Amino acid sequence: MVKGPLKAVVYLVSAGLVFLGIIFIISANLGITYFLEGLVFLAVAVVLLVLTREKKPLEIKQTVSVTGPVKIKEVRCPNCNAVVDPTKVTVSEGKPYVTCSYCGNRFELTEEPTW
Repeated sequence: MVKGPLKAVVYLVSAGLVFLGIIFIISANLGITYFLEGLVFLAVAVVLLVLTREKKPLEIKQTVSVTGPVKIKEVRCPNCNAVVDPTKVTVSEGKPYVTCSYCGNRFELTEEPTW
């Protein structure tokens, strides 16, 4: 991914290649090689534009629906027994993880059965 002034240069070069490609394709009556060179210019311009596009991060939202009564218990670190804030959850590989602010231990949040 190209950023800053280099991106503007790549856009200018691709615009020039598109212009030359169109001119060469229009002048195809002079020979088939002009047509093929025009296609190559256009293909290089498209490749440059595709390579400079900005890739946006993939955002995944997960919602949880609770069907019964909820009792929130305090979450404690299994390493140092300190109280951990359960709202600061990070999801990694589909599992919720919490990091203890006291000892730095990272552990998976699990739900205890209610029976």
